[in-house]
Amino acid sequence: MTGVEVVEVPESSRYEARQGGRLLGVLTYHRKPGSIVFDHTGVEPEARGRGIGAMLCAAALAGAAEDDVHVVPSCSFVRRWVQDHPEYLPLIERA
Repeated sequence: MTGVEVVEVPESSRYEARQGGRLLGVLTYHRKPGSIVFDHTGVEPEARGRGIGAMLCAAALAGAAEDDVHVVPSCSFVRRWVQDHPEYLPLIERA
């Protein structure tokens, strides 16, 4: 989707997808020592079906890899996305 920017907003503990200043979706998280828990992905109804959730996941997982932390995918959308992108499986924290 053109013109969509995904940025981390650490003070709000979330990633945001925006287009022209308009919020399209968020992926929320909380950090624990050595890991990050992704707990919710939400996309505005008018933006659904355009890959916004996937863009949020890609940015969040890339951020986790860059920060060298394990991922706890509490959010079902993130869990499904990682299953479809096995290159991120090494980041998943095993219980």
